[in-house]
Amino acid sequence: MNASDRGSTTIWMLGLSMLLLLFGGLALDYWRGLALQRELAAIADSAAIAAASGLDEETYRATGVVALDTDRATDLAMAAITWQGAELSGADIDVAPGSVTVTLTAEVELGLLGVFVDQTDPLTVRAAATAVPVLRP
Repeated sequence: MNASDRGSTTIWMLGLSMLLLLFGGLALDYWRGLALQRELAAIADSAAIAAASGLDEETYRATGVVALDTDRATDLAMAAITWQGAELSGADIDVAPGSVTVTLTAEVELGLLGVFVDQTDPLTVRAAATAVPVLRP
């Protein structure tokens, strides 16, 4: 080993350690986003199912048609979302006479990736679920 090669192993190891730290941070942020998306999907599913139980009873009794009461379905969906306590940046509940769709949006808190990325436009994840009321005899 001559004098010009001294310390090159240290520099290589330092560089590789920095790359490992960077890729580890990226993987952690990626999995954090996936976990948040799965959580939102579960909340949207339960909120859509809750909203689908908000039947318009007067219409059903008068005509036998299974339809949703818009206000009741919306209230049930919001109660299900609120009860689960997720920090959301948006919740959209679309009630049609025969179905309800719940779309939830949340922002991902970035760890190491936040150091390298401009966070003025945050990373968001979205999940949606649709439920249809079914009357079982």
